Amino acid sequence: MLKSYDPEKAFGLTHIVESTYMFDNGKVVVRTPIESECAAGTLLSTCVDDSDWVGDLDGFGEYENIKLEGIKRLEYDDDEDELEVYLSNGKIWYIAGDDISDYLVKVEIVNIEKQACVRKDEEHD
Repeated sequence: MLKSYDPEKAFGLTHIVESTYMFDNGKVVVRTPIESECAAGTLLSTCVDDSDWVGDLDGFGEYENIKLEGIKRLEYDDDEDELEVYLSNGKIWYIAGDDISDYLVKVEIVNIEKQACVRKDEEHD
């Protein structure tokens, strides 16, 4: 959690955002670095509509930057655009890709990295 935030000082820096999704009594916390020139309000509103993290699920039960609580594993079927949530209590939830954001309960900037982000038009090979 941030103790203070100054949009002018944070401009162009990488914001580390945690998005929390709840499925019954299971919780998924997705930690995402966002390189943005947006201030917090605009950046967080963008995160509400973003569920691209499901594409990072590797099918082996190991998730980089994804923490599970009360959930055994997650699986994403790209062909069906469906997330399968295997809860620790034995229940299985099937969630259409378009509906994942309905389960979002919290979005929070937890850190700001001091290294400025590089815009695509400034990258060099």
